[in-house]
Amino acid sequence: MKSLRIWLMVLASLTCLPAMAQRQPVPIVNYENVAISGPAGQALTASQVKQAIQSAAAANQWELADQGPGRLLATLHVRGKHTAMTEIAYSPDKISLVYKDSVNLKYSPGPGGKGVIHPFYNRWVGDLKEKIHSALAKG
Repeated sequence: MKSLRIWLMVLASLTCLPAMAQRQPVPIVNYENVAISGPAGQALTASQVKQAIQSAAAANQWELADQGPGRLLATLHVRGKHTAMTEIAYSPDKISLVYKDSVNLKYSPGPGGKGVIHPFYNRWVGDLKEKIHSALAKG
């Protein structure tokens, strides 16, 4: 009887593991008006910035859609289950990456217009921002 109780406790704890392993939503991190420059602090053109964004997006499997001068919509599809969409605004001296929409990433609007989302969204957008900076630094 005692071994049956132990076995049931182990089984119960294993069924709770998936729920515990799920990450809780965190505040969305937007990168607004982030200063940029070219190699050795050189000034950039909007065309060079757009090219760096395209290069970084391709490296991270983001799809880009042109939204007019100085604006792109970046979409990332992950394992056919999750979608993240980020608006990218750019100029020769700054970029902004701002949450647009998502599918299956636990998004919820929050107080003050600041929502929460699965923490992987922030990681993916942060990685994209870093890749853009790296592409700009290479020229």
